[in-house]
Amino acid sequence: MLFIVLLLIIGDVLAISSLIQPFTTYKYSIELQPDIADLWWTVDSDANEITFELHMKTTGWIALGISPDGGMKGADIGVGWVDNIGKVHFQCIGSICIRFAIPILDNTTSNWLALRGRESDGWTAIQFKRLIDTCDPMDVSITVEYSFCLLYSL
Repeated sequence: MLFIVLLLIIGDVLAISSLIQPFTTYKYSIELQPDIADLWWTVDSDANEITFELHMKTTGWIALGISPDGGMKGADIGVGWVDNIGKVHFQCIGSICIRFAIPILDNTTSNWLALRGRESDGWTAIQFKRLIDTCDPMDVSITVEYSFCLLYSL
């Protein structure tokens, strides 16, 4: 799978800046932006899913997206936050986002699943999973035939 090969290439990055320990051990990790954003992930081909953990230096919402071309248009974006009682929330913003417009909440299915989350020392950490191929026309499939880009935001 192209996705797994791509992750193998960037999976050997050792610099991680988050002060929060990950919830579990992952196969891959990358510092997306020094002292701002870190990402861990493991691919489970048998279950057709990827478990991610995103840490960002903020105490608010954080987001990770899968884009066919690096832009928001056509991207499949998961947005999460931890509320003031420690409950994690995660929503999907579908691939119907158009340039210079507010993305639209995808209420048709829930393909991004929050597992755990916490805030500590000015960082937000959320663990979530997503199917590799959701079979949902509103989502970006991660397949051999297509390359894609990761987007993140805080």
